[in-house]
Amino acid sequence: MVETLSATHMVLKQLPCPLIQCDAWEGALAAFESALAGEIGGALPTQVGEIAGRDGLRVVRAGPRRFWIFPLERSSTIASEIPPELGCRLDLSEGRIRIEVSTPDLRDVVSKCLAIDWERTLGVATFSSLHRIPVMFTRSSERDGEFVVPRSFARSISEWLEECQ
Repeated sequence: MVETLSATHMVLKQLPCPLIQCDAWEGALAAFESALAGEIGGALPTQVGEIAGRDGLRVVRAGPRRFWIFPLERSSTIASEIPPELGCRLDLSEGRIRIEVSTPDLRDVVSKCLAIDWERTLGVATFSSLHRIPVMFTRSSERDGEFVVPRSFARSISEWLEECQ
């Protein structure tokens, strides 16, 4: 599903959001991180909001013991070999949508809907809320950003973003 909305200077695209959430149990973080790093073939982000990428995967540290893995396509094998005594894996793909935003006014649009520090958003995942709806915002440039939002709110958030233009 790709839904593209175009305002005067803004392009919004709603896209599927393959997402695997991995959580370490308390007291098992070091072993869990080692197992997860082995499964994805590289080092994990160390700070909340930090993003690591490799071989078509983006890995975001979403919390002290939580990782969000964004593969290019939905997969049942990513992080499937983590021992259950170390943590768990949950496919959240059905419940999320990515909204790609491209506009020369991205800073103004984001400032109208999220209480975040713009200067600290380039290349990191920022977790916030938009009208009490949890969102993750990332931006790759001054004009290009992405929101990961609950599927049930994707249309209303897209409309809200258009109105912020």
